[in-house]
Amino acid sequence: MSLLDFPEDVVIRLICHLGLKDLLALGDSNSKLREIVYKSPEVWNNGDLLFPIADKSITDKFIQRIIPRITRHYGIMELKMIDLPLTWSGYLMIFDQFAHSVNRIEIKTTVDELIKLVHHLSIFAGNLAMLQQNNQIPITFRQYAFDDEDEYSAALADSNYLGQRTLHNLNDQFAYMKLDDPPFERLNDFRVVTNAKNSPDESMAMRQLELLASFLSGRPISINKQNIPGSPMPSARSSNKRTREHDQQTTSKHSRHYSPQQHHLPSYSSFA
Repeated sequence: MSLLDFPEDVVIRLICHLGLKDLLALGDSNSKLREIVYKSPEVWNNGDLLFPIADKSITDKFIQRIIPRITRHYGIMELKMIDLPLTWSGYLMIFDQFAHSVNRIEIKTTVDELIKLVHHLSIFAGNLAMLQQNNQIPITFRQYAFDDEDEYSAALADSNYLGQRTLHNLNDQFAYMKLDDPPFERLNDFRVVTNAKNSPDESMAMRQLELLASFLSGRPISINKQNIPGSPMPSARSSNKRTREHDQQTTSKHSRHYSPQQHHLPSYSSFA
């Protein structure tokens, strides 16, 4: 008896128990099974399935080849990307496929990769704001990841939209700006941990990411560093302290501007 002899709903329940490699192999074995595997949100709505923790095969090339096959259905609600060899481009391709439906994101990466991700998300967000102001069609995460990102930064630097503001200062402005159609329309939980916990570089990147996540989701988002595999749980006292600090912070907060050599966001004048 073939697997395809069973009703489709039974097949879906069965393949939900497969690991990623077996699931991909099954999808490659038959055109009908391929359709069931990639078009059924029930199969993929498991944060631990799509990106196994510390799996070195989950590269940008893997994301580019596999992710576009998976349904964009609103059933994909959680993304966990823990200790994966992804660059900012890989993350943006993932966001392109699932940003509209995901309500929770967990990332554990190096502080250098986080800084690069924040840098490119800032340019992407700036272009979204500029294009909206000019009533133009917004770019997508995928367009930014595949096109020449220098063109986007140059366009933003040369536009009347920015004036003399730097990218760093524009990040602070995101707290006062609103997108008509934010790409992360359902996001409400964003958790990030790096290998340089509580370092100045990490703290700066986290603050900038919090502003960006709030802007790109259209709602206040706090970057939570708890409950990610491989990261220590804070004590109740320290956790409460951070909660109080978050409650006391407002969207008008401003950070010091560091030079690019210190891994922080450069001004737009250095992009052109």
